[in-house]
Amino acid sequence: MLNSRNVISLLTVVLLAGAGLGIWAYGTLPTSDHDKHPLEYALNTENIRTHLTQLLEIAGKHNNSRSVTNGHAASAEYVMARLRAEGDCDVHVQRFRSPVWTERGEPRLRVRAPVDVEYISDTDFSVMRYGGQGARIRAARVVVVADACKTDAVDDVDSAVAVVSIGSACSLFDAAHALERRGAAAVVVVRAARYKTPSRARVRLVDWKEGDPLMRIPVLSTTHSTGEVLRRAAAVDIETDTRIDIVETFNVICVGRSGDASSSVVVGAHLDSVAAGPGINDNASGAATALEIHLTLARTAFRPRSRLVFAWWGAEEDGLLGSRHFARVLAHGWRNHWSVSERLNLRWPDLALNLNLDMLASPNFIAQVHNGSDASAAARSGSQQIQHVFEDYFARHAYPYQLVPMLAGSDFVPFLENGVPAGGVLTGNAKLKTIDERREHGGLAHAALDPCYHRECDGLLNVNMLALNRMARAAMHAVSSLASMPDLRAFLNGNSPFSTL
Repeated sequence: MLNSRNVISLLTVVLLAGAGLGIWAYGTLPTSDHDKHPLEYALNTENIRTHLTQLLEIAGKHNNSRSVTNGHAASAEYVMARLRAEGDCDVHVQRFRSPVWTERGEPRLRVRAPVDVEYISDTDFSVMRYGGQGARIRAARVVVVADACKTDAVDDVDSAVAVVSIGSACSLFDAAHALERRGAAAVVVVRAARYKTPSRARVRLVDWKEGDPLMRIPVLSTTHSTGEVLRRAAAVDIETDTRIDIVETFNVICVGRSGDASSSVVVGAHLDSVAAGPGINDNASGAATALEIHLTLARTAFRPRSRLVFAWWGAEEDGLLGSRHFARVLAHGWRNHWSVSERLNLRWPDLALNLNLDMLASPNFIAQVHNGSDASAAARSGSQQIQHVFEDYFARHAYPYQLVPMLAGSDFVPFLENGVPAGGVLTGNAKLKTIDERREHGGLAHAALDPCYHRECDGLLNVNMLALNRMARAAMHAVSSLASMPDLRAFLNGNSPFSTL
């Protein structure tokens, strides 16, 4: 009998075969291009696959996961061992603390009066991530909160279940935490009618750091129709089996030994996975590519004009916490009791740009480049220039690509928020490929770009080697070209041509 994991893996193989790709397929690169861009060809995708195999084995020893509380530390040890044996950098461990939310059992939501209704988890309602510690609430009265952003005007919610809708005037966390402080037993967030499923969004400060508050009471989300019944209910039962633990984790930072330190290029990829799976596409593919790019540059005795800094972020899947910690320490001088291990030979003003590698091998892939126009004004010109460098690679090889927003969701965010230009490449997550996209990029229409996104089947069978080959070489092109610029800062400001074409 096929279990769900095998079914999804089989679907991935079908996607690859249907796309005419195959997991061992490689693109044919023009041989006349070799002399002009030797580092692209020096990068061996088979070595990247070897790293992926090792990271999958690590996940297999840690509950099929490389999350912060599973195989992340062992994954980092693997990366550091390779860097120390073959790399050309000073390796640092940058420690920080991360809240980890776990849902350990099935939640329950029941209306007791005026009718008796038991609702279905993940259909009618769900526990929102970081929505408090587990609780058992019996026959609690319901208080409808008309404006969750004005809790000072709310009637008594002590020991009650607050049923709310959240607008744009405040954050979800601010509203829920204010109701908790007023004594609410739980918060139920009703989604707008246009959404057909409950939300699994995080109820937490976006830029959480050690010492910041976390929710203690349950926070649930419901569909609009479920919420309408709750608003009229006299009493409800809620049961959740969740917990939030504060755990120590870390970033791995590899600081290059040559090149201009005042114009450093940060190449980053998150090393952790979700708890639900091994994360070989998301994001061992990016992490292994960053590792092999560094090792290839070391083997070829590459000497950059601008110093290269490679970073493997921790706790990305918990809200970009590793890259946010890196930015907080360097850009704002923030320190905690891990400061001894954070003494990096780095200053925020010295960082010229960030390249982000996240999900480079989706089975039904679209080659995607981040749109630099989305960056804030302080980082926009440089981000657009980074975009053009990636576009040069795809145009030179006549590979189709797609510009995608650079607004949220990955580790470029803390750099853009603090004025450092950023860019990167990716191949897509659970989004469905349209017919028009299928015509331009191949693959299967109406199928997810990555059917195993954040699932237990995100293993080696979920890796499209054609995609990985193209995207890894695109990354090598960008890294080596930008680090070789005679005047990188002038180029990012639009005052110098791309001289390495």
